[in-house]
Amino acid sequence: MLATDALERELIDELNRQIGRRLSSGEISQLSLMVFFEQWADDPNTVAQTLLRIALKASPNAENATQVLNAYREITRQRAIRDMPALIDWVSACEHRSLPLPVIISCEKYLSTAARAADDLADRYFGIRPVIVTGGNDLGFDEARSILRLPVSDVYEALPYKIFETWVLLEALGARHGVIKIDDDLQVVPQAARDIDAVRAAFSGVDYMGLTLSSLHYDRAWHQGKCASAVAPLYAKPFVAPWARGALYFLSKAAIEKLAAHYLRFPGCLAGELYEDKAVGDLLHVLGVNAIHNPLEAILGVSTDAPDRGIATAGDASAA
Repeated sequence: MLATDALERELIDELNRQIGRRLSSGEISQLSLMVFFEQWADDPNTVAQTLLRIALKASPNAENATQVLNAYREITRQRAIRDMPALIDWVSACEHRSLPLPVIISCEKYLSTAARAADDLADRYFGIRPVIVTGGNDLGFDEARSILRLPVSDVYEALPYKIFETWVLLEALGARHGVIKIDDDLQVVPQAARDIDAVRAAFSGVDYMGLTLSSLHYDRAWHQGKCASAVAPLYAKPFVAPWARGALYFLSKAAIEKLAAHYLRFPGCLAGELYEDKAVGDLLHVLGVNAIHNPLEAILGVSTDAPDRGIATAGDASAA
């Protein structure tokens, strides 16, 4: 699903070749770190990031895991400062206004739809135009169109990876006031004026918020006809906890930190996953964060017309 998967295999194969035998995962972790600090620590690029991700994946419970996570965060931040200064400026603008980062998740096919939503939201969101996230072959930011391309496949079934890669990057850049995840078919409600202090207050003191879904009988065939590869015809994972509907939800800085750290150490948490919103809710529940039912549509004065896989509730005891 990630554009760097092949590079990861090449780097591990090269380590095995140089040592002349199959390395244990602990050895792979140690050698990856050694190569990083000897050759790449001062050059923030894809190879440097991949070496650190290999070290984390190979030995996720190592005593130095926190230090490796910090090193990954810093090398990612330095790469963004060097290669994507306009993205850094956008993060700073949101921080200056004490507002969450607004991101529209889209794909190449629907960029025009996403651009219209971003244009409409710019005025509603106090002059801040949302960044549009798509997949691609490498990390890059198109300043003119506010498009952030991540090294992940752009197909539907890769959406959970696109979402988590977004959290990893934005967490490294700060996301001091959290992130608002927005689908590309969102519409602004006319004449629904917003007060910036009221919006700030709505996101204060919560970690995970949106229109919650808690039905045990959500549509397990939702992905039918959307996927580019031969995935399972029916979603097979269990209900874990209520989650915020994917069309529009909020994550705090603390929630993003938890998601990013877990995903970097255990990327297999997304194996077999098809629905990004449920994946976020499931993992946050495991990490001790539960969804708060407070639809962002009312807070921001917008409308999301996407049909739901589940039933929206403010807390369904039978499904908890």
